[in-house]
Amino acid sequence: MARHSLVPFGGSHLMGGDPFVSLQRGMNRLFEDVFRNAGMPATGTEGGQEVGLLMPQINVSETESEVRITAELPGVAEKDVDVTLDDDVLTIRGEKRMEQKEDKENYHFVERSFGRFMRSIRLPQSVNRDQVKANVENGVLTIVLPKNAAQEKTRHIPVKSGQSTGRDTSH
Repeated sequence: MARHSLVPFGGSHLMGGDPFVSLQRGMNRLFEDVFRNAGMPATGTEGGQEVGLLMPQINVSETESEVRITAELPGVAEKDVDVTLDDDVLTIRGEKRMEQKEDKENYHFVERSFGRFMRSIRLPQSVNRDQVKANVENGVLTIVLPKNAAQEKTRHIPVKSGQSTGRDTSH
């Protein structure tokens, strides 16, 4: 029984491998090219390199006395981070700089991102601006924002069923 190739133009399987493996490799390359910079629109060039916008991953937590924000900033130096508080909006700005080497390298694969970043967060509560502290350690920025003691406490409002809102509905 004669076997016919399922691949057009007769047999890439004879030239070095399974056609499905070749197809998978091609698809992998396509997706790598398309999604390499997904979510990081270009913000310009610096030294011939395209610079992307990074988005640090953050956690926001709260206790009775403080709001705590942690942001992952691997490879970012302390001097390249700026934290500002404008009313109830905290903004983290910075830049992850590309390491410069004297010798020229030919890269085969690049996934690491470099460039400027900015992240703004609306705080859930008023804070004491004079006691805010920020610290970078092991690539993690931690910002501690003590709550304002003058802040009005949360008021719990009971929810009832029926028409007990106090309006006269007998018309």
